Amino acid sequence: MSRHFNFGNRMIAASGAVTLAALMSSVALAQTEQNLTVGIPVASIANLDPHGALTNVQGNLQMNAQIFDTLVDFVDGAYVPALATEWSANEDATRWTFKLRDGVTFSDGSSFDAEDVRSSMERVVTLAGPLAGIFKPLTLEVVSPNEIVISSDVGQGALLGKLFMLAIGPSEQLDDDFGLSPVGTGPFIVEEFDPSLGVTLKANPDHWRGAPKLDQVTVKLIPEQAARITALETGEIDLTWTVPDDQVGKLSNNPDLVVDKVTTMSNIVLWFNTQRAFEDADTRRALWSAVDFDAIIGTLYPNTGTKMEGPLPGTVFGASKQTPYEYDPEAAKAALEAKGFDFDATIKVLMNNSTYKPLVDAILADWARIGVKGEVDLQEPAVGTQRLLALDWDISIIQPIITNTGDADYNLGRLYTCAANRTTYCDPALDALLSEAGSISDQARRAELYAEAGKIIWDNAIGLFPMDVNQVWAWNAKLEGVQLDPVYRPNLSQIQFAK
Repeated sequence: MSRHFNFGNRMIAASGAVTLAALMSSVALAQTEQNLTVGIPVASIANLDPHGALTNVQGNLQMNAQIFDTLVDFVDGAYVPALATEWSANEDATRWTFKLRDGVTFSDGSSFDAEDVRSSMERVVTLAGPLAGIFKPLTLEVVSPNEIVISSDVGQGALLGKLFMLAIGPSEQLDDDFGLSPVGTGPFIVEEFDPSLGVTLKANPDHWRGAPKLDQVTVKLIPEQAARITALETGEIDLTWTVPDDQVGKLSNNPDLVVDKVTTMSNIVLWFNTQRAFEDADTRRALWSAVDFDAIIGTLYPNTGTKMEGPLPGTVFGASKQTPYEYDPEAAKAALEAKGFDFDATIKVLMNNSTYKPLVDAILADWARIGVKGEVDLQEPAVGTQRLLALDWDISIIQPIITNTGDADYNLGRLYTCAANRTTYCDPALDALLSEAGSISDQARRAELYAEAGKIIWDNAIGLFPMDVNQVWAWNAKLEGVQLDPVYRPNLSQIQFAK
């Protein structure tokens, strides 16, 4: 908040004597207040429970990253120590040993130890939220207050990525009301929480990494894009993200703001139903080559999209670059004709929301140029999701796929196996690669295996892989230490207003 003082020639009178020095001192203090206001693009946050049904909802991810710590962090494509200081695994990755950080306390003053890790993991499974499946096969043994062993009947090569999603809470307080008054070891402490308005956080002075540079963070829920952009321009908020393409130019020209973007661990995919009209790989490849994704992304998503180079975002562990498909509509039409493609049939593209409808419309327009008919099959979310899982679609757009753990196992290993049957494509050779990659602890070998798996997925055109999703951030130019985040879990602890 800016404060303006107008001094005339008259003496200023108040209830007591006010000196010029005192006033100037108060101005300086106001200028260095480290209180940040953030506007996030969500309508509500029902609770702040990091273990239940809302674990993967963006607003919860963003807030819980401030309140809780995990055993490991994901930084620049690698897993690094957090509440765990070191770890080791046996050769087949069925047994992992973790040493825990000593001297860490929760925001209520209680001590962090191995029991808190066990209770947090067990609670995720009990609440049966979206992360329950990845922790259910695991057994956690408490060796000592500062050492745990996590084991499984099958290899857990992707365990570090899974633990990156496990927020640790105090075992004594993990009850049904925990999401309304959460306690963590993170850099900030919840001071106020209103599900419909937002969250007020205060700095945790005893955080094991050191106190945040901010004193307070006020998080406002502003789902409307226009309102959020106006709030930034008027100074009502100091920072926001998920800025739309059509606002980037205007904000970039504002000298009081900084605008930048980061490639996230999200990508847009359109899967072919190989059990319908797309069982032939040459047909799928021809349809891909008939779309000018360079022009589409450049026109519609110049800031929020980057043309994909493989089936995973480049920020994900296990990502690899594949041979690009060249836009060649004439060759694509000839290939379809050679395969006896039914140009009289209408391809329907299932969508469960309209966010990326302009992308689908552009794809259908390119197909129409070579005589391929298509239309959007837009359903409300519940029906769309039900039909997606029932494989009741010709083509289905997944908008987006977020690789929350940072590991290819969460994306490729979860979605592209025969057993998963999410894409309708089944290949035993692909299954074997994904199984081995998910069950060994040698990270270099895992990356090689995922590159091989990515080549199968890409070369066989299991789907169209148009673009990685970029997230555009904008903030007050007086801020320092803003770190753009690829995993929707921003680090606010290093931000401060320049003094």
